Amino acid sequence: MKLLKNLPFAKGVLFLVPFLFFACNSGKDPGPSGKTFEIYIDFWNTYGTNPKIRFDELNTSREVKIDFSKTFEGVAEGNTFTKVLIDNFRIVDNNANNYNIKDITAYELRDEKWKKDVEFTMSYSQSEDISVVLVLDRSESLGEDFSTIKSYANDFIDKIFSERQSVKMGIVDFADDVKGHPLTSDKEDLKDYVNSLQQGKFTTLYNAMDMGIDMLQDSGSQSKVLFVFTDGTDNNSSPNVDSDYLLGRLQNTKDGISISSFAIGLDGNGGVDKNILTKLSGNGGTSSFPKTVSEAKGVFEKFSKVISTVYSLEYLRNQQIIPREKPAKLKFEITAE
Repeated sequence: MKLLKNLPFAKGVLFLVPFLFFACNSGKDPGPSGKTFEIYIDFWNTYGTNPKIRFDELNTSREVKIDFSKTFEGVAEGNTFTKVLIDNFRIVDNNANNYNIKDITAYELRDEKWKKDVEFTMSYSQSEDISVVLVLDRSESLGEDFSTIKSYANDFIDKIFSERQSVKMGIVDFADDVKGHPLTSDKEDLKDYVNSLQQGKFTTLYNAMDMGIDMLQDSGSQSKVLFVFTDGTDNNSSPNVDSDYLLGRLQNTKDGISISSFAIGLDGNGGVDKNILTKLSGNGGTSSFPKTVSEAKGVFEKFSKVISTVYSLEYLRNQQIIPREKPAKLKFEITAE
């Protein structure tokens, strides 16, 4: 096995906040088929009731996207059990294809061989509720394509609400000014709002994202997502609201629940700043840069699936004392499609 990365830990929790990204080829690549993915961790329990875990980033499948600002820890359960909890993770490949979990099997490394756990239980579930804010460019640079983008936005709204039982969504739209529709569970109201949007001059992108972050921070949902579409570079926001300011807000939320940020930059006119949008896509989110409006349709569809499919994992085992110097090496093998 590869050596584990030396990472800090405290109170049984390891925090690692990677800003993960990948680009779609064209929106025309094939969808996911059956595949196996793996999560590797070290587990130790020096007193029987103080379990701690460490993430093995090098061996874990790259398609596994974990938001480490959420729960990633070992906890004691009464006088008999301990748990490994991994909250808020997705499985997404480098073409932005999303995978749905069918089964998870736990293994432990014993005598240099991976042995299937038959006594320790494994379970997974989807996060109960989600809040999404769609930040939508309505600048004149989109031209006649804006009506098509609005139809993509409405399809996105339909898909998010069809995939989840508990959804709230808001909209922030921007051009020379920034407007918004508050978070709601009324998808038809959101679609009517999108249909009413009119184009304007300039691109007030950063102020719009700032408003979207405000909406999400005021939400009490377990999962929070900022989803941005633009075809240009900011040229009209307040001087104090720049990419570094927004990055700080995304990384340091007031309620301890981070915001996963996704971005689509329509790259056909050459006006998108890929570096900035990539920088602002993280906490389990990603960015993509389709060349044409028709390609953007596929990205909207893929991101709707990625955003709505968020899992939590729970591994239950006993309170056996395991020294830190000789941690148990665990592997979670995920069958997905």
